[in-house]
Amino acid sequence: MKKNIVLFFAIIFLVHSYASVQAKETANVTKILDMKQAMDQHGVILKKWSVYTKGSAGFTLDVNGYRQKAALLKKAAKGYKWNAINEQEHLKMSGVRFSEAGSIKERLTLVAYPQKGKLATYLVYAVEGRSWNKNQFQQFARSFQSRVATYFEGKTATFSCVTGVHSDTMDVGLYKQALELMTTFSAVPVEELKEETFVSISAYTKHWDEKLNTAHKAMNLQIAIRNQGMGGQTAVTIGTPIITSEY
Repeated sequence: MKKNIVLFFAIIFLVHSYASVQAKETANVTKILDMKQAMDQHGVILKKWSVYTKGSAGFTLDVNGYRQKAALLKKAAKGYKWNAINEQEHLKMSGVRFSEAGSIKERLTLVAYPQKGKLATYLVYAVEGRSWNKNQFQQFARSFQSRVATYFEGKTATFSCVTGVHSDTMDVGLYKQALELMTTFSAVPVEELKEETFVSISAYTKHWDEKLNTAHKAMNLQIAIRNQGMGGQTAVTIGTPIITSEY
């Protein structure tokens, strides 16, 4: 009887832990909706959104162990077209697949490199959506958590990012525009970089639980704005907790 009670609570704990991880992954993706809404409020047209998840795939003794991990990943990830890139310093395998509409691109990358006489491996799952289709994004968001659970074994870190353009002549300077976007998230600035044609602000908002601890303070939001020259568009990028794509 006592063993049954212990087993019952162990199962409850595992289910709760799994649900917490799933909820966290869903929240990481749906932050894109918050960033899209902020862009809408400030007249920025979203051109691309992306989600970047990475995690350790553990250690393996040799190349054969890496190949076994690669084979298991291929079996779990259906519909990908794979390419192997073996370099002197590390082993790398990458697979790509597209949604039926062709607007969402998924890429899985498995990398192994020497560490302490073994091969350390890590996995990256990168998703990119061109333009904006709310229905397609929501469909992807619903499946994202199960895909992460399928591809990854342990802890993961997820980064979300949106990129857009402001085609009209901006009434305010780049820095003021970045501050206005930041206040949309009720965020406070942590670090900033100001140049004539480029501005970047790192900030912290209490609305999101995840954060990165820098040398100064915690941050979980980054905004970058670049002026692309006379008569050109203004590029706006928003990322959480940081921007992973090029500005």
